[in-house]
Amino acid sequence: MNLMIRAGLISCLLLSGQAASAAALPQGSSDTKVKPSFDCSTAEHAIEELVCEDPELADLDVQLASVFQSALKKVEAMPNTAPEIRHMKAYQLRWSRERNACAKSEDVKACTLDSYHRRIADLQARFLLVKTKSPAIYTCRGNPKNQLIVTYVESAPPSVRLDHAGKTAVAFQDDETDEKRFVGPKGISFEVEGDMALINWPKGNEFDCILRK
Repeated sequence: MNLMIRAGLISCLLLSGQAASAAALPQGSSDTKVKPSFDCSTAEHAIEELVCEDPELADLDVQLASVFQSALKKVEAMPNTAPEIRHMKAYQLRWSRERNACAKSEDVKACTLDSYHRRIADLQARFLLVKTKSPAIYTCRGNPKNQLIVTYVESAPPSVRLDHAGKTAVAFQDDETDEKRFVGPKGISFEVEGDMALINWPKGNEFDCILRK
């Protein structure tokens, strides 16, 4: 075979192989691995190692770190906030331990994803970092001074910020198809029907409220 023809055939084969390899790669793929907000070389827990290996979880970890810093800045802008800042950092550490408990879950990744999504939504709702609807004010137990302020937050998952008796709680939409019921940690729930709302506050404190007009 003519040497020039042979060289041409080899070149075509090489180009075809390169094209096939490129086609086999997912669109938008990159050799650059997504890194979480922490140093993976110091990862000590199975969930931390999972976050380091999984681009989706690593990306959520970066998002959470950014949202936490935004919340921290809002607190730092207020006077006499040192105790609140300490509380925020302690709660974040406690949350990381709760996330790590997903290692015992039947679906470890699904549990970890949910943990990240809810923590991000909690911060967004608690510190009003994303778009919200105008607050709804309820009168509870027939006492005008006993009020509940409800702010619907466009987080993911959707959430409500509940302000009552000087305390703030966050609850998440219980079902994607049910926009009337929200549940949160420690037994918190908020359910609305027309102008009425039924509240479960921590420690089994249940009461109903009516919307102010």
